[in-house]
Amino acid sequence: QYTHLLKPGTTYFLRSYLITENNISVYGNEVSFTTLPVGYLGQGGGLVFFDKGNSNGGWQYLEMSLIDQLPTRPWGCEGVSMGVSNSVGMGAQNTGIIVNNCDQMHAARVCSDLNLGGKNDWFLPSRDEMNLILKNLAENGLGQLTSNFYWTSSEYHALSGTGYCFSSSCPPFFSKGSSGHNKGYTYSVRPVRAF
Repeated sequence: QYTHLLKPGTTYFLRSYLITENNISVYGNEVSFTTLPVGYLGQGGGLVFFDKGNSNGGWQYLEMSLIDQLPTRPWGCEGVSMGVSNSVGMGAQNTGIIVNNCDQMHAARVCSDLNLGGKNDWFLPSRDEMNLILKNLAENGLGQLTSNFYWTSSEYHALSGTGYCFSSSCPPFFSKGSSGHNKGYTYSVRPVRAF
């Protein structure tokens, strides 16, 4: 989906130009910008784990809170399919769908109700957003993801939510990465937000 990503922590230089019908080139002023490096503190005090390279859709960066939200929570809504997405950029929408269709106190609601770092737009990350946390933070020793299993806002099916394991000591029958688990089981919650 994001095939032209910019490299984190890099300065880019831009200069627009126009070629007229008479084949004359006209150049604009050169401008530059620097992308936020992965691990940089975001607007809500969390760690930046993704830069999509542009602000289309009203956001460019994803940041993860520095702490788990306790106590652990179930995914919720056992037996009900929410029709949520796995994709990067869909965690906020997934969280809204779950919160609007499930009354109990569950992982998505914990994130949705959170006010942290002066921001109240936190959400439960999608499966692919959590994979970026693994690749860009956890595998570089960042983020203090110490729990064995974290919920995402993605579903495995109507009875199972998708979670993520970051360590070599994952729950029984699970390996490092994403997998489905019963929605009623309680696991850790790590909110993220877009800006």
